[in-house]
Amino acid sequence: MGWQYTVFALPTLCAMITASLLGVYSLRYMRAHGRSSELVAFFAVNVGLVLWTGFSSLKLLQTDPSLKLLFYRLLYFGVAPLGALALLFTLVHTDRVRRITPGLIAAVMTVPVVFLVVLFTNPSGLAIEATRLVETNGLVVMRVDVGLGHVVLQLLYNAVLSVLSTALILYEAARLGRTYIPQAVLVSIGLAAPFVFTACTTLGIPPFGSDSVNLVPTSAAITSAAIGVALFRYRFLDLPPIAYTTAMEESPDGVFVLDADERIVHVNTRGAELLERFGAAVGDPVTAVSSDLDLTTESNDSVRTTRADGETVYLSARSQRLERGDQTVGWVIVLRDVTELHRQKQTILSRNEKLTLLNQIVRHDIRNDMAVILGNAQLVEESVDDEVVRERLDTIIRNGEHATELTENVRNLMATMLDDEETNRPTTLAGPLWAEASAVRDGTADAAVSLPDEPPDVTVVADDMLGTVFRNLLTNAVRHNDADRAEIDVSVEVRDDDALVRIADNGPGVPDNRKETVFGRGEKGLESPGTGLGLYLVDTIVSGYGGDMWVEDNEPRGAVFVVRLRRA
Repeated sequence: MGWQYTVFALPTLCAMITASLLGVYSLRYMRAHGRSSELVAFFAVNVGLVLWTGFSSLKLLQTDPSLKLLFYRLLYFGVAPLGALALLFTLVHTDRVRRITPGLIAAVMTVPVVFLVVLFTNPSGLAIEATRLVETNGLVVMRVDVGLGHVVLQLLYNAVLSVLSTALILYEAARLGRTYIPQAVLVSIGLAAPFVFTACTTLGIPPFGSDSVNLVPTSAAITSAAIGVALFRYRFLDLPPIAYTTAMEESPDGVFVLDADERIVHVNTRGAELLERFGAAVGDPVTAVSSDLDLTTESNDSVRTTRADGETVYLSARSQRLERGDQTVGWVIVLRDVTELHRQKQTILSRNEKLTLLNQIVRHDIRNDMAVILGNAQLVEESVDDEVVRERLDTIIRNGEHATELTENVRNLMATMLDDEETNRPTTLAGPLWAEASAVRDGTADAAVSLPDEPPDVTVVADDMLGTVFRNLLTNAVRHNDADRAEIDVSVEVRDDDALVRIADNGPGVPDNRKETVFGRGEKGLESPGTGLGLYLVDTIVSGYGGDMWVEDNEPRGAVFVVRLRRA
């Protein structure tokens, strides 16, 4: 085997490598993003190209006539179905997936299967009339005189399917306009290249010739390169181009295309409905819909306008300038009727105003009044010797302190509801946890609170309300404890992505059927049986941090409240 064979086989080998790389890419893409009809069709086309170019290279590199003939026949396992595969790929690419049925696949693949049978059996020379060895440029190549079956079942059939595929692509280019034309041209070149090379070879147009080295397999390089450029330049495996048109027509929003004079030149179905509601039509200026539309913004601004029947509506508007060079040639506007959303927003704003007022009352008036009540009750208790009166004063003070605590929880809960700004930030876990645990331990004589020997060196996603979380859980563990002495054990587990804080007690525990409702979760919220405002507040705050919490059983008795916080 001489160096001439390798040199002439090199373009075909390059074509095979290109098709192989694209096939591997599409296979990996399917594994990463899932299988789709377009990916499968694209992969099948590349498999056909690899078989064609691979066996063509082997045929050229062989000197044994019998092996050359064998590889000649084998290469048609890649060539014979190429026209059918190209048509199926085009149907998927132009969003005609519903046309691809098992019956259609069987129909277009029948001729290639019949041709392969005829090629290998060759009855009456129907596929191959004769073969001969020809020396050209120092190379010995095999020339095949094809029969009528080869011309009809292979050349003519694939040419018809190639023309049909190219016509579909170009039709979409004409329908979708200039944006799709470059991509359509690339795909069309890729589909047509093998058949253009075949025609040039048949006509003997230099450098093609009937008695020279067969250059048709090298057209696979053009096919792979053209489709590969379209693939990476236009990302058509992510979204077929025709899907843009489909998305526009099926969009729930009104899509309006304007010319440079801001006149409506095209709308989708939803846009036509909006025009009818406003008594406008295609050809009218966009101000016929609303005089407040601002084409200079791309934001989701809401504009107020009036329908033809006099009803006031609100539209969400987004606009995009269409440019050619430095010149504006038109606009695309997307409108959505957000009247109901606007009403809901106004209702929420009104409620927030009332909540803000209520929060001010809770924070100032009620807290101040409770402070006065508790202060006077404690002064009276110090000056009274009557045991019955002292017991009643103790009841007043105890319930007053509970009311003060409830007021504090309400204030904190309303603060989380009314705060529009993002307050989450990296927060040291040990600081608020140790401070609150120490406060409960030092302020409660009949409770023992144990902490880890060393504070954990970890920061979590939280804010200034983190201390409120631990204070509520610790005081609940003491208040609802039925043991002679409340024993509270606090532990911290630091993991890769989060930290778990466990607050275990020796109280009565929480039954399984109340482990969810105890936080006020579900449709009833605070009306859930046994729900305390403190636990509802804690769950709300922790959820706002992106964490969660739950309750477990303690051994031998009691409950463990677990707080999971994301690490910062």
